[in-house]
Amino acid sequence: MAESLKGMVGQLEERLEDRTKALQSSAVETQAAVEIGRAATSLRDLDSLLTRTVQLITERFGFYHAGVFLVDEASEYAVLKAASSEGGKRMLDRGHKLKVGQTGIVGFVTRAGRARIALDVGQDAGFFDNPDLPSTRSEMALPIIIGEQILGALDVQSLESQAFGEQDIATLQILADQLA
Repeated sequence: MAESLKGMVGQLEERLEDRTKALQSSAVETQAAVEIGRAATSLRDLDSLLTRTVQLITERFGFYHAGVFLVDEASEYAVLKAASSEGGKRMLDRGHKLKVGQTGIVGFVTRAGRARIALDVGQDAGFFDNPDLPSTRSEMALPIIIGEQILGALDVQSLESQAFGEQDIATLQILADQLA
């Protein structure tokens, strides 16, 4: 019985530790949402807002890369407008763009207007294998929408597979909505 109690106490301690970590993570994500909301109301220059947003997402969430794509006037391409990683900055310098509805996860999101997540990019047929971001293992793109109009996508990539949980998705969608 003593062994059984020790086992139960150990399990309870593990559950408590997991919940504590989840709460800490949620607090960090909420703080990031507040900071981005603050930036959205204080920065009037779109380029500054987008750059600050991707920097905050990378810093606060610990992701490998964050980028913002905006759909061009013809709704033909999603054009990268801000990026946090070195590879993303090279892409910005080249004027990187993806065909709406055709190229990669961002192309899907900018046509469909709904999130797409690849928890293991090697298993996702829609993943665009980008040589500037070779270490990506998970990718999530969330739509930036006002009303019915798709303005673009918030793209986040991680070095880890299975990197995105429900809380990440919810918080990052709030951030994409704030950008809109």
